[in-house]
Amino acid sequence: MKKVLVLAVALVFVCGLASAQDVMPAAKAGSKSLNFTFGGLGTFNLNAAGPSGGVGMSYFLNSDAALRVGLQIRSTSSTIPANPPTGQTGTDGSKSAFTLGIAGDYLMYMNAGRVRPYWGGGVLLALNSNDAKPAVIGGGGQSEDKNDQANGPTGLTFGLSGIMGAEFFIYNELSFSAEYQLNLININSPADNVLSNGNTSTTTKQTSTTTILGFSSAGVAIHIYF
Repeated sequence: MKKVLVLAVALVFVCGLASAQDVMPAAKAGSKSLNFTFGGLGTFNLNAAGPSGGVGMSYFLNSDAALRVGLQIRSTSSTIPANPPTGQTGTDGSKSAFTLGIAGDYLMYMNAGRVRPYWGGGVLLALNSNDAKPAVIGGGGQSEDKNDQANGPTGLTFGLSGIMGAEFFIYNELSFSAEYQLNLININSPADNVLSNGNTSTTTKQTSTTTILGFSSAGVAIHIYF
């Protein structure tokens, strides 16, 4: 699937270059664009710009300034096979995670040409949760570990970021962009960790963290103007 996507993007890029002289960016006061953000530079283990990618929309206040919002809803789950030895029974385990994120940005563009560098700032809110049940061999009960930071992000995250990127128009109403985001401040307030085993459960408060100044993300996006 990734190879097909890369090929499609390459074909659109080549076709756009062939008609370079005819491109007049459709970015002006009142213009809107749908933004589809993809995973970032995976080789370097970087996420996509915004709340780990997703879909969003931009609204142009004028040709040089825009407001942008992004939304991501992500749910993942996997099974952990018990694989009991011959003659024994087993219960498969599982892992799951859920993310709901929203980001709002203010962007300033440096020119009105076909290649439009931009900079700005943004705010991010994300809600995360996770759940893990280990595989069990034999007749023992299965425990459940909710919102353990060892299994991934949990709780509420608030962040402020600085943004720098560039947008390249392939056609009047179609463009690609690439950007970096720098964490100015990132505050995570994790949910309580609840470990249940049979009729007993243990609740453990987890440590909040605050990060000031740090590399946040890198990503690419496709923009469709209307």
